[in-house]
Amino acid sequence: MNNFSRLHPKLQAALNEKGIINPSLAQTRAIPEILAGKNVLLVAPTGIGKTEAAVLPIFHKLLETEGRGIKAIYITPLRALNRDMMGRLTWFGERLGLDVAVRHGDTTQKERNRQSNHPPDLLITTPETLQILFTGKKLREHLKNVRWVVIDEIHELAGGERGAQLSVGLERLVELAGEFQRIGLSATVGNMDGVASFLGGRSKKGRREVKIVNAASLKDISVRIAAPEVTEEDRKMGRKLQMNELQAASMRLAKEEIEKHNSTLFFVNTRDTAEALGVRYHLADENFSIGVHHGSLSKEIRIEMEKGFKSGEIKALICTSSLELGIDVGSADFVIQYSSPRQATRLIQRVGRSGHKVGDKSEGIIIATKPDDVLESAVIARRTLAGDVENIRIRKNPGAVLANQVVAMAMAGEGMTPEGAHAIITRAYPFRSLAFEDFKRVVDQLVETRLIYIGEKGEIRRKMVGLRYFYENISMIADEKAFFLRDAGSRKIIGKLDDSFVTSYLEPYTTFITHGRSWRVVKIEEDEVLAEEIKDMGATPCWLGEEIPVPLSVAQEVGHLRKARDYALYFLDENSNKLVEKYLSGQEKKGVIPTDSQLTLESGNRIFILNAPFGSRVNETLGRLLSTLVSARLGESVGMQVDPYRVILDLPRNTNADIIHRILKETDPDKLGALMRIIIRNSPAVKWLFVHTAKKFGAIRKDADTRSVRMDRLLDLFDGTIIMEEAIAKFVWERLDIENTASILEKIRREEIVIIDTGLSPIGLARLEGRGEMIVPKGADASILRSLKERLERERVLLVCLNCGSKMRMTVEKMPEQPVCRNCDGRMLALARPYTMDRIKVLSKKNPTERELKEIKAFRKSADLIRDYGRTAALVMVGRGIGPDTAARILATMVEDEYDLLRKIMAAEINYARTKQFWD
Repeated sequence: MNNFSRLHPKLQAALNEKGIINPSLAQTRAIPEILAGKNVLLVAPTGIGKTEAAVLPIFHKLLETEGRGIKAIYITPLRALNRDMMGRLTWFGERLGLDVAVRHGDTTQKERNRQSNHPPDLLITTPETLQILFTGKKLREHLKNVRWVVIDEIHELAGGERGAQLSVGLERLVELAGEFQRIGLSATVGNMDGVASFLGGRSKKGRREVKIVNAASLKDISVRIAAPEVTEEDRKMGRKLQMNELQAASMRLAKEEIEKHNSTLFFVNTRDTAEALGVRYHLADENFSIGVHHGSLSKEIRIEMEKGFKSGEIKALICTSSLELGIDVGSADFVIQYSSPRQATRLIQRVGRSGHKVGDKSEGIIIATKPDDVLESAVIARRTLAGDVENIRIRKNPGAVLANQVVAMAMAGEGMTPEGAHAIITRAYPFRSLAFEDFKRVVDQLVETRLIYIGEKGEIRRKMVGLRYFYENISMIADEKAFFLRDAGSRKIIGKLDDSFVTSYLEPYTTFITHGRSWRVVKIEEDEVLAEEIKDMGATPCWLGEEIPVPLSVAQEVGHLRKARDYALYFLDENSNKLVEKYLSGQEKKGVIPTDSQLTLESGNRIFILNAPFGSRVNETLGRLLSTLVSARLGESVGMQVDPYRVILDLPRNTNADIIHRILKETDPDKLGALMRIIIRNSPAVKWLFVHTAKKFGAIRKDADTRSVRMDRLLDLFDGTIIMEEAIAKFVWERLDIENTASILEKIRREEIVIIDTGLSPIGLARLEGRGEMIVPKGADASILRSLKERLERERVLLVCLNCGSKMRMTVEKMPEQPVCRNCDGRMLALARPYTMDRIKVLSKKNPTERELKEIKAFRKSADLIRDYGRTAALVMVGRGIGPDTAARILATMVEDEYDLLRKIMAAEINYARTKQFWD
C-alpha cells in the first residue's frame, strides 16, 4: 500500500504537483509510525527524503487541528538549513493553507513582531533561538500549543553542549505545552539507541519510548582510495605555487576527477586547507570553475557559492563540514575527500552528498598522499561500506550548560526553586544522573557571580546583570573575538578572521588568503580588516576547533593492517598499494613494524618516538602522561607532539629509554583518571577552556581581554571551584580517553602489548616530515616576513642583570647585538616582557615556591640565550607564545638566513595560535 494514500487529499494533490508519486523506503517506514503518534528516530543517509518523511504526517495532522499558536517546531543546527527548510516547507504550506515561518538571529524585527502577533502553524528555528522564545510574553503563550517537535540532523547536536542545552529546552517546553510528539532525523550512527534516548528523555511518569526507524544501509555507496604519482609537471607546479610536489600532484588528480564529472563537492578537513587549495587553483588557472565554502565566510558569500554550484556556474566547491549536512546545493554527481576523513560517519555524510536523489548511487574518491593517510583512509572506507560506524558520545552533566539553563530559567521568569529546576533538568537525557548536591553547587556559583539570587519563597530570580549574560551566552559554541573582513573596494563583507590570526600576522600591506583568493591588508580597525584582492600568495588563516579526532578503533585497525598486509577488502588503487608496501618494506629493513599489539619506542638525538596506533584521544592522554612525568624526573621541560599513530617527546637532553618503559608499566591504570586531572590542572592547555567556562558561568565577561591578566593568579583564585572542575572535566572529555588508555596500560603491564626499543625509523620520522598541511610558513612571502620582523623589533622588553639586579628597558630594535649590563658589565641578562615584568621579583626571593622556582628557571634560561645568541635570542623570545624552551630549540637548529629564522618564529607562533595557548 502506498502510504501517501493515508494523507490528507490536499497533501496528496501537492505531492502529485511536485511529481512525487511513490514514497521512498524511509517515508514508507516512518510515516505510519508518526501518524500513530509515536516518538520516532529516523536514521537514514542524505538524499532519501527524511524531511518529507517527518513533515508530511505533521502537515496532515495540522490540517485537522484548529486554533491559533505555534503547533509544530522544526529545529535544525544551522541557519543555512533553516533557509533551505523555509523554501521547501513554505511550498507545501502555501498549497495547504498553513503558515510556515523561520526565526533565527537574522530574522528582521518586523517579522519577529508578526510572529508574536500572528503565530505561524509551523516555526523553523535553531536550538539557540528556541531559548529566546521562552523569554517573550506572547511567544510563551503561543508555545503552549506545541504538539510536534522535529529535530533535524540530531546526530550533529546530541554529542555536544548545544545538544545538552536543547534537551533541557525541550523539557522546559513540556512545562509549558505538556507532552508533545518528538521526531529526530539522523544520519547513520553506531549507537541508535543512545541517540533515541537523547531524543526521548524522561517524562514525569518515566522513560519516553522512541521508535527507531532504520533506513541507514539502503543507499548505494562507492568509494576508492587514490594516491597520485608525481610527474615533472607536478614538480614545476609545486615550485610555482609554493607547495610540495605531492600536494601539487593531489591537486592535479582532483582537477582531473572534477573535469570528468558535472558537479563535484570537494571536501577537506579544515578551513585553512580549503583556503590554501582554493587560492592555488585560482593562481594556477583563473578560468577553472571552483569555489570555496566554509563557516567563516560571510552568509552572502556562502549563499553566492551555493547558488553558483546549484546553477552549474561553479563546477566544483571546496568545502568543510559546512556542507556535510543537508543544505541544498543541487545535485552533485561526485565527491572528492582530500586526505583521510578520519571517521566513518564523516565519510558517509560526505560521499552521501553525491547522487542526492532517491535511488541514485553515491560515488567518491579519497585522495591520500602519505602512507599513514592511505591506510587510515582504506580502513575508514572499509568500515563505511560495512556499516561499522562510530558511536555518538553524549557527555553526562556538562556544567557550563547547567549554568546557562539555570540563568535562562530565571530570565524567562519560570519561578523555579532549585529543587523544581533540578527535577526538570534531570528529565533531559544528558543530566539523568545529576545529583542535587552537584546541581546546587552550580546554583551557588551563579549566586556568587551575581547572575541570579534566591527569592523570599526560595525561587531562582534574575538580576539585571544576568540579562546581559543571557543574551551574550545564548550559544554554547566556544568563541573567540573575530574581525570582519571587508573588501576595501566594494565594501562587501567577505568573512571572519579569528583574533589570534589578526593580531599575530596581519598588519598593513601583509597578504593572506580567504575565499580562495589572496588579499593585501589596507587597514585594520577595531572590529574589521579592510583588504584588497591581489594575485599573489599569502598566509593562510587559522581558526578554532578544526582537528577531527581519529577513533581508537580506526587506528588499531590500521595497526592490524600493517601486520596483515592484506588489502583485498580495502579499495586501494595500484599506486596506493605500491606506496604502502614501499613504506612497510622500508620499515622492515629497520627490523620492526609497529602494530596494534607491538609498539616501538624509537630513540634519537634528544627525542623519543613511541609508535602507538591508538588514535587521537588515547595518544593525547599517553603524550601528556609521559611528557609530564619525564619532565618531573628530568627537572626540565619536555615538548610533546601527538598524532593518531605516534607520541613524540622533545627532550632537553638525551636520556635512557628505560624512563618511558617504567612510566608505562608502573602507572596504576586505576589511578590514571585522578593523575591526569592533576596534570591537566597544571597544564597551559586548560587555560583557554578555563576562560571559556568562566565566561559561561558569568565569572568573566565575554568581552574581557584575558591576555592582559595574570592567568596563574586567576587559576589559583578559582582553584577548587565548580568552574575549574568543569574546565578540567570538559578538557578530559573532549581531548583525552582515560578509560581506553587505562585498558592499554593494563595490557602493557600484562605484556599483551609489547614495546620494542629501536633507532629512528621511516614510520617514526613520518610525523617529523609533516602531515602535508599547506600552511607551512615556508610559503610566506617576503612582505609577511618583513612585517613579522618589524613587529618583533617594536616589542618592548626589560633586561634584568642576574649579577647586580639592575634593569634596562628598551625595544628589541634598540638592543645591542651583544647586550651587557650598564652597571657591572655582566652578560647574564634575563628577559621579561611588559606583561611579565612584575614576575621578576621572584629572582630575589629567598624561599620561592615550586611554581616560582619554575619562573626563576625560565628567567635564567632566557639569560643563557641572551648571553649565547645576543639580540637574536630576544627577537625570538618576543614571538607570541614562544618561551625560553621553544626559543632554545629554534636557536639550536640550522638557520640558512634571516628569513629562515623568521619562518621558524612564524611556525612556532602558528603552533601557539592553533593550540589556543594564548599565555606564555
